[in-house]
Amino acid sequence: MKNSSEHTEPTDNQSNQPQTTSVEKENTYWESLKKKRIQKKITLEDLSLRTKINVRYFEAIERGDFSALPETYIRLFLKTYARELGLDFEEILSHTPESIQKKPKVPVATIQAHENTKPFRIRSRRKRNPLLLLSGVVIIAAAVIVFEYYHNTSNNLVSTALTDTLVQTTLRDDAEVIQVSNDMENLDPDDETILTQPYTIEILPEENLIYLLQVNNERSRENLIQKNINHSITLNSPFKLKIFQPDKCRIMINQQILPVKTHKPVVIQVDESGKLTLFGSAQ
Repeated sequence: MKNSSEHTEPTDNQSNQPQTTSVEKENTYWESLKKKRIQKKITLEDLSLRTKINVRYFEAIERGDFSALPETYIRLFLKTYARELGLDFEEILSHTPESIQKKPKVPVATIQAHENTKPFRIRSRRKRNPLLLLSGVVIIAAAVIVFEYYHNTSNNLVSTALTDTLVQTTLRDDAEVIQVSNDMENLDPDDETILTQPYTIEILPEENLIYLLQVNNERSRENLIQKNINHSITLNSPFKLKIFQPDKCRIMINQQILPVKTHKPVVIQVDESGKLTLFGSAQ
């Protein structure tokens, strides 16, 4: 007769069954996002053309590799990816590391009531001194004049040095060379503008946009500019600048506004002699 207290030993199949780790679950989640994109018949190139964000950043998202993304723009890239695919941004964000999910806390100031404050107070009316009123008007007028002066003056100053600005850009690993494509032409062939060094480039974006910058024979530099944040670059060498959404920003070089109205990419070139040439689509 068998003893009922005997324990059943686990079979070999049960003891050797692999268990799914949390890392594998996360990898499977990011792979599922890629499958959803493919089901919607949207390529990474389509996303890049719509958002002006490099393809390699979307590839890193679908691998769950956040070390390959610029730390400042990780949340922006994730939100853009979710919006273009019709996905829930908060749900995607919940699968990222805690350092990405956290938002800076803003301290809230509290106002304490004074202990001796009375609920009602009767104040006697005093006669207003006209000299005090006049003095107040003069002070306000003087403040407005000073503000306008410094506001107008600041627009004519270069606030960003060469090293301070270029450190924000990212050297492209694929060493892309900015070239003038066959569908581009000189937008102003009669203009013979010659610039003097240093070359001060100012970009005032209305929307988030990406530009490429090539200085001499260096590899191309890439930068994402957030809307309504003025961007300034100072160079002492020939360069090529490619703007992908020129109709969404105002471009100035040495305080000269470039007449760019097309929505297609443009290439701005300054050669060794300082000659400025603007290439783009005439349509």
